[in-house]
Amino acid sequence: MAGGRSVSASNHPDQVPLRPRYESCDFSGSVFIISSEGKILNLPIPTKSAQDPLNWSKWKQARAFLALYVFAISADVLTQGSSYLVDQFRSEFSLPVPESIVSAPKLFMGLGALIWIPLSLAVGRRPVFLLCTVILFLSSALAGFASNFGQLLVAACFIGLAQGLSSSMALLMVIDITFIHQRPQAIAMLWCLVGFITATLLALIPLLITKKSSTWRLFYSSWAPPALLSVILAFFFYPETYFIRPPVAFDGRVLIQSATEKVQVYQDWEEVPGGKALPDTPNQSPWSRKFKFWGLTRGGWKAMRICYSQVLGCLLNPLIFWVAILNALVFTSMLSIRETYADILADPRYKLSMNNFALIHMAGAIGCLVAWPVSGFMVSCVTCRLAKRNFGVRDAEHYLLAFILPILTGTVNIIIYGVAVERNWHYLWIYFAYGLNSFTLVSLATANTLWVTEAFPRWAAPALVVLGSVANMTSFGISFGIMPWIRSQGHANADIEIGVLIAVVGCVAIPIAFWGKKMRQQIHERWGMSEMGALRPQ
Repeated sequence: MAGGRSVSASNHPDQVPLRPRYESCDFSGSVFIISSEGKILNLPIPTKSAQDPLNWSKWKQARAFLALYVFAISADVLTQGSSYLVDQFRSEFSLPVPESIVSAPKLFMGLGALIWIPLSLAVGRRPVFLLCTVILFLSSALAGFASNFGQLLVAACFIGLAQGLSSSMALLMVIDITFIHQRPQAIAMLWCLVGFITATLLALIPLLITKKSSTWRLFYSSWAPPALLSVILAFFFYPETYFIRPPVAFDGRVLIQSATEKVQVYQDWEEVPGGKALPDTPNQSPWSRKFKFWGLTRGGWKAMRICYSQVLGCLLNPLIFWVAILNALVFTSMLSIRETYADILADPRYKLSMNNFALIHMAGAIGCLVAWPVSGFMVSCVTCRLAKRNFGVRDAEHYLLAFILPILTGTVNIIIYGVAVERNWHYLWIYFAYGLNSFTLVSLATANTLWVTEAFPRWAAPALVVLGSVANMTSFGISFGIMPWIRSQGHANADIEIGVLIAVVGCVAIPIAFWGKKMRQQIHERWGMSEMGALRPQ
């Protein structure tokens, strides 16, 4: 998480060999990011505009991240914490199966991804973020005062709808305020830090909730103040970050940054398409512009409509569809573990109390924490090294290395869990599998985000819609079939099958590493002209 005003480069000691031409720069998703002197270029190049988020100071950037983290953590705890309250719901509302309170929000999280990203292309990031924080606050308060199960279910669904932002549009918000070389660590930090704090808080919930006092209302109402805090932080600390970067004059020439974050150089303004950009209009004070909570982007509602057509295109894109299937399979492994571990650990063979087996979330917290340097710092170092060997050009295929560990750990953790349950291994193996599953989830989420946004920068927004909506909607559907599957096959067989599927689908990355550049170039040439959903729409 770092800001800067430099339009040149970040110092780096190593030298990069020269070559006459940089053919791979012609590919969308391939960016010349390291100069011949070994310096990492700060791309995109910040403008002189006060509205450019790349001009933010580190302190202003940190406040924006704080607002985003408080919202994401509050939404995650409210959604996942309800799983501890099922017995209380069953007792108070006399319902035989009240698990819909746990599964229904997953469907609305997927719907949230389908709504919030396209809407942000029309009105900007800030209005959508503010809207989601308000929905989260009102929904948590409504849940705390619900008088019947129907009201509680509606409130839980709206909590899920708001949470859909944290797994979709939040990633675009991070990309908006970071340079290309900073994104692996910034995106990894979002997934891992939020996952770590959420898992730690979930481990403490059973210590605060008792069945006798029917404190499910206390749980929801006690999270209304943090939700309200997220509203306040979003309003004061998160300005608009959706910024269309105009042409800039630099070193006697004119630079235009395309939607794929490449830089085109023109000798004078007459050669620039559209001519010289107009300066910022002074009709608004900086304060009114900073705290504005509604407006339209240059693309307006047309950009939102186009985004939905691009979503269909992303579903048909094999390089994105592969990631969506892999993500759905890993979510299936998560459901296999998280829908069964409580009953298994409370079973007579283990006889753990709720307070004890809830500590399994601490294993998940450790998994998230370990994933931070692995999926952030290590990936950043490896891609930097590969870019130097590629004459300073960072290809999107360099990020495929980030999939190796999640695929391996995703295969191993679900197999270990299934065999441990089937053969009555020590319960620490279940804890280990849970922690490894959490590591897989957050490291894969980081790899997914980097791949789809860097390989297809023109389709960044709709690609993230696909990832967020497919994973959550799939988990909602699978939640109804996972238990019958386990009962028919047995834990070991069902989980081994899931692990094998993850490994097989993950192996698709091997041919993509060799032929992916040519394939994505062909896809861009045929369908990649619209830039409404791009990282930097023009």
